[in-house]
Amino acid sequence: MRKLITACAVCAMAVGLVAVPNALGVKSPKQVGGTVTVSATPTTIESTTTSVTASGTVASNSGCKKDRTVHFSYVNGSTATPLAVTAETKGNGSYTATLPKPTDAAPASVTVRATVDPLLRKVGSKKKGKKTKKGRAFNCLELTGDSAPLAISS
Repeated sequence: MRKLITACAVCAMAVGLVAVPNALGVKSPKQVGGTVTVSATPTTIESTTTSVTASGTVASNSGCKKDRTVHFSYVNGSTATPLAVTAETKGNGSYTATLPKPTDAAPASVTVRATVDPLLRKVGSKKKGKKTKKGRAFNCLELTGDSAPLAISS
């Protein structure tokens, strides 16, 4: 009988230790990935070309599409040249930016790389008189995508 009471006490302690963290309602943020697409026009950069238009979309869940900052760079082989131009995604994840002409000497081939910054989003009610919801957070991860190669001609 003494062994039975001891076993019950040990089981109750084990169940209590498992149930306590879940009772607090604190959850870690959900990791949300996705993809970013980028297309650049024109595809052939000539001496008369003054700028390149980059556009694309961020494909992710609805909470991680809008208001994301997109940074651009030109990549030639293993050399990346960051640009000062940024874009912000719209509600559907689309973006558009006008980039300066690449400075690489002709003949060359470069790609446009779009990098989307990571972001932590908390979801809650913003209605007047309502308390915010607990524990719903999304960790929107950094995304990177490359365009098709652009040819630089003289």
